[in-house]
Amino acid sequence: LRLLAFVLLDMSKEHLLVATSNVKFNKQALIFSKRLNIPFLGDLVSAKSQSRSLKDKYILIFSDEGMYLKKGTDNRSGRIFCDFLKWSNQDSKALLIKTMKGLTRKNSIIDATAGFGKDSLTLSSLTERLTLVERTPWLFSLLEEGIDKFKKEIPSLQGVKLICADSKKYLNDLSEKPDAIYLDPMFEKVSKSKAKKNLQALRELTKPTKGEELLKISLTKASNRVVVKRHKKSRYLSELKPTFSLLGRVIRYDVYSVQLS
Repeated sequence: LRLLAFVLLDMSKEHLLVATSNVKFNKQALIFSKRLNIPFLGDLVSAKSQSRSLKDKYILIFSDEGMYLKKGTDNRSGRIFCDFLKWSNQDSKALLIKTMKGLTRKNSIIDATAGFGKDSLTLSSLTERLTLVERTPWLFSLLEEGIDKFKKEIPSLQGVKLICADSKKYLNDLSEKPDAIYLDPMFEKVSKSKAKKNLQALRELTKPTKGEELLKISLTKASNRVVVKRHKKSRYLSELKPTFSLLGRVIRYDVYSVQLS
């Protein structure tokens, strides 16, 4: 029996929905949607009649390939998921690696704003003790599934610890200080260029991180350094000048040393 819950919903009021590529995933998707309190659309075949009204909505889709996010129900919008295998073959990670120079694989790092995990992948290559913190449950689920899917092909992901929590509370409650804390508080738009679909989805579906508060807490919790990702034209977070910065074509990394010396 097909679950046709979508006919009962006013889709114009919802930003994120859950759907399936095939009715065989309906039960699993419905349980997920109830647990996270996200409206269930049903299967995409049944929802085709509403494709026009759904073209600007984000939909979490359960499929044979796993769970992914896309905008609308047609094929014009690409799939958004934690594509760790693709990211592992990209060369845009040298600057981030340099921000952690001097740390060993035995040092602990917390990525307090994990998101889709692209930067987390780079950090996982640097330490055996990486913790990822993501506060948004549906995003955490994508992250969790992505790590589980690719950890055999990317061994550095196997020891990563995942936490679904508010980063400020998680850091405040820590009893043991990590060596480094990494922050990407999703800086404000400062250029006319269109954001990549992953970043655009985060901007439209999640609440902005209060980066100033998170930096303040992080500086009291890290035992060695705090690294903040910014657009190269952005102001320093909290107007606090870092120990040094590394500048890329678009991105700037501000490194705050907190070593007692």
